[in-house]
Amino acid sequence: MRRKDAELPKHRRPTRVRHTVAALVVAAASSAVVLGANAWAAEGETRVLEPAVTRIGDLPDGAAVTRGGPPAAGHALAKVERRRARAVKAAREVRQQRAAASRSASRTVSFGDPRSIARSMMAERYGWGAGEFSCLDTLWEHESSWDPRAENPSSGAYGIAQALPGSKMSTAGSDWQTNTATQISWGLAYIRQSYSTPCGAWSAWQSKGWY
Repeated sequence: MRRKDAELPKHRRPTRVRHTVAALVVAAASSAVVLGANAWAAEGETRVLEPAVTRIGDLPDGAAVTRGGPPAAGHALAKVERRRARAVKAAREVRQQRAAASRSASRTVSFGDPRSIARSMMAERYGWGAGEFSCLDTLWEHESSWDPRAENPSSGAYGIAQALPGSKMSTAGSDWQTNTATQISWGLAYIRQSYSTPCGAWSAWQSKGWY
């Protein structure tokens, strides 16, 4: 017959009990982990396991610990900057287009048909119509034939309106010697101040031979 376990020496007793206890401990731990995971799911939360970060010692001055992931704030700021840059570019292009149109209009006014310039300017500034333009046309045709470089060799009168001296027209613009619009602007203002209307200036010219 085999002897009972109690009768065996301690060093020869079986280890089945210790193994059983260890297995129960492992199983209990596994169940706790599963139950913990289920509890999280029951709460309706999303758990993202992140790697643990272990810091050994103090960080040096100026150092910072950052968490990985998409820099949302940086992307938003970059988008705002791109929009601002596009808006600035669009505004610059509009200014350039307006400046080009203004230069084109200036060239047209300065070097276009003198009669057309005068007709438009006198209507816009003084409200003079076709009848007054007819008097102006006759007057300046006698004076200079509408030539912005016409110069009277005896008196020195210059330009379409035959200003005497020609430098008087500098009050209308520094380009009075070459700019048709500048000369017309000065001539119309002079007529308004001295004779009220082009027909008044033409009437004076007819009686005196000058105005």
